[in-house]
Amino acid sequence: MTSDVAIRRYLALGGLFLELVVCPTLTSQATKSPSSISVPREVTSWFKSAAMPLDSTNPESGLDDLRQMESTIGNARIVAMGEATHGTREFFQLKHRMLEFLVEKKGFTVFGIEANWPESLAINDYVLNGTSDAVEALDGLYFWTWNTGEMLDMIQWMRKYNRDPKHTNKVKFFGFDMQVAHLAVRNAERYLEKVDPGEAKLASTLLAPLSDANRERESANKSKYFWQKTAGMIESFLGSLERRKKVYVEASSLEEWTLARHNLEIVRQAVEMHSVDRSGNFSPRDQSMATNVEWILDQEGPESKIMLWAHNGHVSTAPLGEGESMGMVLRKTYGARMVVCGFSFDQGSFQALQRGKGLRQFTVGPAIPGSLDAALAAAGIPLFAVDLRRAPSSGTVADWLNTPQPMRSIGAIYSESAPDAYFVPVTPHSFDVILFVRRTTAAHENPKFSEIEFRGGP
Repeated sequence: MTSDVAIRRYLALGGLFLELVVCPTLTSQATKSPSSISVPREVTSWFKSAAMPLDSTNPESGLDDLRQMESTIGNARIVAMGEATHGTREFFQLKHRMLEFLVEKKGFTVFGIEANWPESLAINDYVLNGTSDAVEALDGLYFWTWNTGEMLDMIQWMRKYNRDPKHTNKVKFFGFDMQVAHLAVRNAERYLEKVDPGEAKLASTLLAPLSDANRERESANKSKYFWQKTAGMIESFLGSLERRKKVYVEASSLEEWTLARHNLEIVRQAVEMHSVDRSGNFSPRDQSMATNVEWILDQEGPESKIMLWAHNGHVSTAPLGEGESMGMVLRKTYGARMVVCGFSFDQGSFQALQRGKGLRQFTVGPAIPGSLDAALAAAGIPLFAVDLRRAPSSGTVADWLNTPQPMRSIGAIYSESAPDAYFVPVTPHSFDVILFVRRTTAAHENPKFSEIEFRGGP
């Protein structure tokens, strides 16, 4: 088994927090007697009147229909865009369109995605310089969710945009996730070899269990004590990097030191994810992703603006399990300068993993009665956006939007045996905007990906 195959298998079997079936205590609450639940007529009427119909999800359809969203975006510095599944073509295409709109009409220069930061730098190199292979770089993110034709189309558009000399402000591509440590370990070791060979040798010895994909995957099942001990080592290396900053910068550059430090920070975050007690669906991952988004914006400067791509559960400003979601953390810092966009659909197809059978296509019927998705579908508009911040501040509509409603939420794993279990209670006002697609199709795999041994786990 190659290293890439090993890490893909590790990620598919437990890497993404939202790939697991949602918490049973939530689903039972969300789906209890759905046939007896109805959406107030005032709510469906408001959705219909407030909807901003969109022409298409096709990225080649132009931007004219998106101009109506200029006031919706306003002066936001962050536009966080979710997805109700990790494998829906129309969600991916619509986010591609939104990126073009934000770059060309709103001055955005950074794209961030729920993918590992060190590995994303190869894609950033491609979109800025064209010096790496786009397909290989995309495959290097490890996870099938982003290894699609739709994502490839988007990064190729970014390259085309940057290649135009008229566009002096280039758009960059960064991951903000931190689930895999081995590339970050190697990057930090290479830097230490340049500025402090003795420290590099120590790091190589102490961090050996995380130094390649196979070892990291094998270490995933080690004891809590192992991870806590490793966390202490990482803190020691970070402290040494800070104390010796002046000497190290003189032997390299401030940029190299900054990147090395963030590589070590990624390792620290990945180790912390393993070392804490995650009972009750708690994970420090969302806090780490928020921290990394803030770090990226700090590096890009005070005028930088970023579009984020992640699951609905991560971008939402509601809690995630027993912890804070990424969106909840970022809202505290950026307030109204962050616009959170959730994605919803009524019926259709998507990609997901089936336990024991790997990656396949699933098709689901109409949303359960009484759900947020069903209420949006009742507007009778096949594709639209709605700004929930413009809803009435009191009355039936306000009460409904401020109360948890069932909403379809599918991560990386799906089971046809319990389709209603993928409706979870979500307070609609945990999103600022919702983009709705009535009927969906599955995202397209990259042809190259179909040649790789790993296709979603055993």
